[in-house]
Amino acid sequence: MTGPVIPHLRIVVIASAAAVAGYLAFSLWVVLWSNDVALKGDVIGTWKSFAVLAFGFWLGSSSGGKQREADAPSGKPGDPIAVAPEEPRP
Repeated sequence: MTGPVIPHLRIVVIASAAAVAGYLAFSLWVVLWSNDVALKGDVIGTWKSFAVLAFGFWLGSSSGGKQREADAPSGKPGDPIAVAPEEPRP
């Protein structure tokens, strides 16, 4: 079984990598050569937020879909949630 297909995956990956590389270059300039303390804090805070987001994505994707509840609907008409279409009422 194959996963979902992302259109233009190569372009998405290249654009994302370019954006991260550009922000990394800007971040290095801000932290190493800039004298603006507020901008340094902003850049460091952005990288911290990115790290939290990456960890959350990893945690969610590694545990998602591994456990299924026993009483979860299976898509059959006898399930607690009706999945069969109703007949039109006259």
